[in-house]
Amino acid sequence: MEREVSIARGRLTLVAAGPSRTSRTPKTASRSAGRGKSATRRARAAENAPDVAEMTDPITLIRELNHRVKNNFQIIVSLMNLRKRMLPPDRREDIRFIEEHVQSMSVAYRLVYATGSMTEVALAELITDVLSGLRQIASIPEEQLHFDVRAANARIGLDHAIALALYLAVLVPPYLNEAIVMAGAVTISVTVAVNLVTLSVSGTWGTPIALDLLRSRLMQAYAAQLRAEMQSATAVGAEQLRFTLDRAGASPAV
Repeated sequence: MEREVSIARGRLTLVAAGPSRTSRTPKTASRSAGRGKSATRRARAAENAPDVAEMTDPITLIRELNHRVKNNFQIIVSLMNLRKRMLPPDRREDIRFIEEHVQSMSVAYRLVYATGSMTEVALAELITDVLSGLRQIASIPEEQLHFDVRAANARIGLDHAIALALYLAVLVPPYLNEAIVMAGAVTISVTVAVNLVTLSVSGTWGTPIALDLLRSRLMQAYAAQLRAEMQSATAVGAEQLRFTLDRAGASPAV
C-alpha cells in the first residue's frame, strides 16, 4: 500500500494512496483529478498571495509575517505528529522534547494572529493553551493537571509570550511525568498584581523535581529573557517565576 502526504490549510495528513497508478478504477481516477484540481487551486492561491516586499503599511506587513510564521509552525507540528505516529511506542519519546517546544511556541503566534493585535496576546489564554498542549503530548488525564490563571484582561508582548511558553515547555513536562508515576496531580497557579506576574508550579507528592542540566539552563535562559526572578521548590514549596508584564512588544533581554 502506497502512502501520500497531503497538505491543506497548513496541515499535513498521511493518507493511503489506494490502487496503483497503472490500475486505477474510475472512482480512484476521479478522486485523483479532484486532488489535482485542489493542488492547482492552492498553487494559484500561492501565486496570488501578497508580496511582502511590496507592502508599505507596517500593520499589514506584521500581520502577514505573523500569518506566515503561524502556518509554518502548523506544518512543522503536523510533520512531527506524522513522524511520531509512524514510530514504535518505545521510540516516541525521542521527539517529545522538540514537539513540546515547537507546539508551545506555535501557540503564541496562533493567538497573536487570531486576536489581530499583532504584538501582544492575552496572558490567561496563552498559559491555558500551552498547558493544554503539554498535557495532550504527555497523555495525562485532565484531572491530573490543575491550573488557576487569575489574569483577567492581562496581556503580554509577543516576545515575552514566546519566552514564557518555552519556560513552561521546559518546566512542566517533568512534573507531568512524575504525576503519572506517583498517581498525583500538578497544580499551576498564576496571579497578576499591578503588572507583576507570579507563576507557581507544584505537585501533590510534596518533593521537588530534579531537572537535568539542559532543562535547568534553558529555564534560566528563558527567565532571563523575561527579566524574571526564579525561586526553587526547595525554597518556597513550588517552582516560582515572577516577572513584570511587557506590553510594548520590545525585544527581551538576551
